[in-house]
Amino acid sequence: MYRLLWFALAFPAWCYPADISLQAVRHGERFEVEAVADFEAEVPLAWEVLTDYDRLAEFIPGMQSSRIVSRSHDSVIVDQSGDARLLFFSFPIQVRLEIQEYPYRRIVSRAVDGNFKEMVGAYTLEAAGRRVLLRYSGSLTPAFSIPPLIGTILVRNTMEKRFGAMVDEIVRRQRLRDFPATAAPGSGS
Repeated sequence: MYRLLWFALAFPAWCYPADISLQAVRHGERFEVEAVADFEAEVPLAWEVLTDYDRLAEFIPGMQSSRIVSRSHDSVIVDQSGDARLLFFSFPIQVRLEIQEYPYRRIVSRAVDGNFKEMVGAYTLEAAGRRVLLRYSGSLTPAFSIPPLIGTILVRNTMEKRFGAMVDEIVRRQRLRDFPATAAPGSGS
């Protein structure tokens, strides 16, 4: 029995498959991104991960820091820094986001400071039984120059890694809830 649980914990894709698709297009200086993931989880847990702003840098690739500056009833101000990398290119990212939360349904953010002329995005959550459909739609215009030949690839690659990491963290936390540590080998059970 413990071996089966260990196998389930060691191979999350087998237990909790996630279908992810992402598109990024460039319109002049502006990039538009659409991402969708369908996976097994509980919506409140997915919400918990999406709004875990102070811990995002722990599991989002390229994010060096993320911290809440202030919070009101349904609005949060978050400072984030990091970089976007592709091959030997690296672009610093500094942004202050104003985030509006509509619990368990939608999270809308917009840059109010940083090195983007414009950055807006929205996550939406939909439940279908124990499956979650997570959508992200965003538009960003960097205040720094990105070479035309690599821009869309850079944005797509960065967003794939970050969106995928967000989904992976949701699935990981769901797995931990479904198979508590007390049932894992070596836990004394």
